Amino acid sequence: MPELKTKHKDTMGLRPQKSREALRAALLSELGERTFQDITVKELTANARIGYATFFRHYEGLDELLVDVAKEQIDKMIYDVLPVMEQQDTLSACRAMCTFIHDNWVVWSILLTGGASESIRQELMQLSTNYAGLQTQFSSTLPDDLGITLSVSTTIELLIWWLRQTEPRPIEEVAQLINEIIHTRLLQSRKA
Repeated sequence: MPELKTKHKDTMGLRPQKSREALRAALLSELGERTFQDITVKELTANARIGYATFFRHYEGLDELLVDVAKEQIDKMIYDVLPVMEQQDTLSACRAMCTFIHDNWVVWSILLTGGASESIRQELMQLSTNYAGLQTQFSSTLPDDLGITLSVSTTIELLIWWLRQTEPRPIEEVAQLINEIIHTRLLQSRKA
């Protein structure tokens, strides 16, 4: 009998996860067609095939869902990029980030050019604050909090620029550009 309870618990745990996944996918689909301000919970839940009340069991509103989508993407990117960052090779870290963005081009285009750039910026600020000092240090004249703000904001603006190109530049070129601006000019690599 204990096995049945465990299986039942696992199945019950999957339902909320599947609902959140369906809502995130529906939001990304909607953002591909119109602005965030034009999306309603009613339309979103219909597209996700989720009950209207179910939405509010998971999120207080669309803004919270948007932050969840942004956080999920950033977490995935950090998972890919962090091992490279730990090697203190800034160009390789920039390349890994650009490769991740390129491999998830549609999602990141929607997030950064479709109204979620502020949510992405806030989430990156939080993560950057948490990871500050791991790989780089700011120049002696630049306060850490300002360095974080400038590096994250500049990175996001560079990514938005890249995502808006009619003929996107190659990954390597964008990675070198980000590395040059952020790590060579704004930040100083730690000396071993």
